[in-house]
Formats: sequence, C-alpha cells, structure tokens
Amino acid sequence: MGTARRIGKNALYLGTAEVISRILQFMVMLYAARLLSQQSFGKFSFAVSLSFIAVILADLGINTLIVREIARNKSLASKYFVNAFSIKILLSIIAFLVVAFVLNALSYPPDTREIVYVIWLFTILSTFTELFYSIFRAFEVMFYDALLKILRMVILAITSIYVLFKGYGVVVFGYTFILAEIIVVLMAFLIAFTKFIKIKMEIDWPFIKILLKSALPFGMAFIFGSIYFFIGSIILSKIKGDAEVAIFSAAYNIILALLFIPTVYTNAIYPVLSRYYHQSKPELRLLYERSFKYLYIIGIPVSIGIFMLSKDILNFLYGAKYAAAAIALQIISLYLFLKFINFLMGTVLSSIDQQNKRMLGQGVTAVLNVMLNLLLIPSIGFAGAALATLITEIFLFVIYYMFVSRSWYYYNFISMMVKPLIAVIFMSLFINFTNLGLMATILASGVIYFAAIFILRILDNEDYRIINKILKNEAQ
Repeated sequence: MGTARRIGKNALYLGTAEVISRILQFMVMLYAARLLSQQSFGKFSFAVSLSFIAVILADLGINTLIVREIARNKSLASKYFVNAFSIKILLSIIAFLVVAFVLNALSYPPDTREIVYVIWLFTILSTFTELFYSIFRAFEVMFYDALLKILRMVILAITSIYVLFKGYGVVVFGYTFILAEIIVVLMAFLIAFTKFIKIKMEIDWPFIKILLKSALPFGMAFIFGSIYFFIGSIILSKIKGDAEVAIFSAAYNIILALLFIPTVYTNAIYPVLSRYYHQSKPELRLLYERSFKYLYIIGIPVSIGIFMLSKDILNFLYGAKYAAAAIALQIISLYLFLKFINFLMGTVLSSIDQQNKRMLGQGVTAVLNVMLNLLLIPSIGFAGAALATLITEIFLFVIYYMFVSRSWYYYNFISMMVKPLIAVIFMSLFINFTNLGLMATILASGVIYFAAIFILRILDNEDYRIINKILKNEAQ
C-alpha cells in the first residue's frame, strides 16, 4: 500500500473514531453540565484538569517515543512494550503521590478529593490503554485504535448518562469512566498480544534506563503542555471557586471537542514523518508544507465561525445557565487555528529527533501561562484564564516555528495564508448579514467557505496529486 494511501486510510479510521467518540464525549459533558449543579460540574472539571496533568508523570513521553522507535524497527516491539509497561507501574505510583500532595497542600475538601482520586484512577488506566495504542500506531494499523476509542465512548455514554439522569451524583458519574476504561484496556491487551507482539518477560534494566532517558524530553514537553492546557481550571478553582471553573469549562470543552482534527491528522502522519526523516528528506519537507497548509485551511474558518456564533452555540448547547461563558469562548476560539498548526510543529520536532527543543518550548510556554493566569484570574476570573490561553498559544507558535526553521527547514507560509483569509472574509460576511438559525448558518457558511477555496484555487496540482494517491491507492 502506498504511503499516501496508508496515511489516508489511517486518518479515516482515526477520524471516524474521533468524530464519534468526541460527539459522545461532548454529549456526556453536556449532560453533566446541565444535570449537575455548577459546583459539582466545577469539581469534576477540576478533577479532570489535575488528573490529566499528573497522569503525564505516569507516561513521561514513553508512548510517543515507542511509536517513533518501533516504526523504525518493528522487531523491537516486544522489548519496548514490556519495559515500557514496567516503567509505567512505578510512575503511576509517583503520579498518585503527586496528586495526594497537591490536594493536601491546597486543603481541598473531602468531596473534591474523592472525585479527584476517582478520575485519577481512570486516567492511569487510560495511559496503559494509550501504550497499546502506541503499538497499533507504530505498525501503522490504526483500525484497532479507532475501534477501541469508539467502544470506550459508547460504554461511557450509556453508563454515565444513565447515572446522571438517575441523579446518582458526581462521584458515581466518575466511576463510569473507570468501568469503561477497564473494559477497553483488557481488549487492547488481547489485540496487541494476538496481532502484533509476543508475550516475553524480558525486563532489561539498562534498557529501561536508556528508555527513560530517551523518553524524558517527550515527557517533560507533555507535562509542560498539560500544565498550560489545564492549569487555568486549577487556579480558577482555588481563587474564584467551582462555579467559575464550570463556566470556563463549558467554553473550553467546545474547543477541546474540535481538537480531534489535528490529533487525528498528526497521529496518522507521525510514524511516516519519523521514517521520512531517515529515508527521504524531500518527502519529509513536502509532507510538512502540505500538512501546515491543510491544517490552516481547516482551522481558520472554525476559529472565526465560533467567534462570531459563540452566543448562539452556548445557548443551543447549554442554555441560559452558561450564557456568561460567551466571552471565554470568543477569546479561546481565536487560538484554535494556531493550536492546529502547533500540533503539527510539535510532532515534526519529535519526528526529527528535536524533542529537547519541543520540551524547551513547552517549558517556557508553561511558565508564561502560569504567570498570566496568576496575573489575570484574580481581576477578571474565567475571562483571564481564556486570555492567558490565547496569549500562550501565540507564544508557543512563535517558539515552535523558530525551532523548526532553525533546526531543520524554513517554510515561508505567509503567501499561503492570504487566499484562505479572503475565503474566511466571504464566510464572515455571510454570517454577519444573515439570520438562518444556528445549524443552517453553520452548514451554509461552510459551503460558502469551501466554494471560495475552490474558486480561488487554493489547492494546487500537488494537492490534487496527493488526494489522487490517497483515493487510488497508488504507490509513492
């Protein structure tokens, strides 16, 4: 199967899974926001934020590293897996101690601690699931990854929505996440050991040390990334209380639901980028340039569309209860297209063995984000957390672009940006001067934007060549 076809097929699998799972996940969060009190939903959102920061310690970049290394030498899959699994057990204990320390140091009440521990257990299970996903991705067979993601969210949606409607409360709601993850991790185990790797207890302590040393830059980058991704909710929780966390999370969850787009795409191309770095630098540059273009073309109308329709979107999804979140959603929406591109550039840095620079960029960005949150939240609350997110993402884009350009390849993207912006202007004018209702406006504005993309000839012959390869299964 040609590389272009394989990327397209894996992206289709992951894309389908992400669309289905993100819709189901968003439905779960939507019902939680509607059926739980703002305080309970705020506690749950805080628990998710703290747990997802801590759980990175249980991975420390290992999942990302083994995708790259196994993609280059699949015969080492079993050795990487067994030793990575052993490391994760130890790191999970450390992650728990970190969570317990934070909760006690900040004097959170018992009910908050309980829901945090429940969500922490779910996230720990999920990092082992992600380890199996890394095997599937390294072998570029992402059908199983996609299948299990859908299964997880189907189970979670059924059980959690039932619990919410029955009024069992936020803690029991959290336990449904654990149930779903136990089922999925067991199925991932069976698939991995029947399809891809053999069970060999070959724990190698010198190899583990090398693995940890190699994974550390990935892990630190993810820790820093998680800090600036979730720290706003934690600081909000302590300074402004659970209700403001709930309002901020209502806006943030909409944006998180859309991040499946760059997630799917970069997961599909990551093993290919890693191989191209050793095998074909021209193909690597081409894939980078075109990926930058495609993610920008998709991201910019989404950002502007959400900005212009923020009040209608929030009212449609959450009702008047979360109307105050409109300003946060408008601010955060402006960072979305940059987030798409930053996903790509971070993946490129990992692919070209520049994970140290990715770690540095994320570290500086995390420090900036914490400072901005501490500065802005006391005065303007959840809007400050949103503004800190936007400024941080702009800064990260500058850092990443500088690192990619200096370490490997300078891509002058300015001229590429002009025509999509013209198309966005046409779309924006339509939204501003029409009143068709939310869903009709979204559909019609999307048609106008992509019609403008076609009329302005933003996709060139090389783009159509790539699309043609994907559709016709040509060898590259």
